[in-house]
Amino acid sequence: MKILWLGFAEEDLDSIYQFYADNNSRYFANKLYNQILDTADNLIHSPRMGPIEWDLSEKDEEYRSLLVRKYFKIIYFIENENIYIAAVWDCRQDPYTNINKIK
Repeated sequence: MKILWLGFAEEDLDSIYQFYADNNSRYFANKLYNQILDTADNLIHSPRMGPIEWDLSEKDEEYRSLLVRKYFKIIYFIENENIYIAAVWDCRQDPYTNINKIK
């Protein structure tokens, strides 16, 4: 299995980092950034560990999610031998905005 970050997910991760670096501290931003990456890396050992994300059940892929620090969700799907990270959601944002980001 291999983890691949899609463009929107990379943008989400960069935005989260930048927000916390600007509004909190670089130390916290780095810590959160690394926690998100480490959580995603755990998928290699158990790709189906995240529950199905039912809010995305209308989409073509079977999306799953993993929670990071109770406010962030890694949204991903599995295809062949690859795990695709599609987005990183801040769960405090409007859910419809997050859902509409997924193609």
